[in-house]
Amino acid sequence: MKIGFAVLLDDESHNFARQIELELCHKFRLCLGLKQSPHITIKAPFNTPKIEPFVKYLENLAKQTHPFDVELDGFGYFEPKVIFLNVRENAKLKELHFKILKDLKEKFNIVPHALEGKSIRFHSTVALEDVTKKKFREAKKYLKQYNPIFRFKAKTFEIFLYLGKEAGWIVVRRIKLDG
Repeated sequence: MKIGFAVLLDDESHNFARQIELELCHKFRLCLGLKQSPHITIKAPFNTPKIEPFVKYLENLAKQTHPFDVELDGFGYFEPKVIFLNVRENAKLKELHFKILKDLKEKFNIVPHALEGKSIRFHSTVALEDVTKKKFREAKKYLKQYNPIFRFKAKTFEIFLYLGKEAGWIVVRRIKLDG
């Protein structure tokens, strides 16, 4: 099975991200990301035979982690198929990310994904789809009408699970930060 870790968006950011996801789906058929709640990935997906040890790990980490500030500022793009809400540079997110990478390597022998570590770019995906360059450009142009800026306290971790190509990703556990 394949799982990953994320931070949930607050209600206001979530609702805006979902609104944009739906608009992009209806106008440009960019609909693949709608099965999972808007989030910021803090550990890219990895394979594991069991989820339980990782639930316990994240529960323990949540007990040590205080809610922390996150800022979303505008849209960003991994061309030619990903549109996202940009996460402003965030020392706490980076610290958390590097701690998770270190812990998973030491405790479970999980190696980082190529786009993790120093290469990480925190974001909240709103569209992920293989589309034509023209459709992607049109979607980018459409989004210029918005200037999303959100500030919130990250208060919840989630574990997401891949159910396969047809079903996609689902959230299997939400864990409140206690620290």
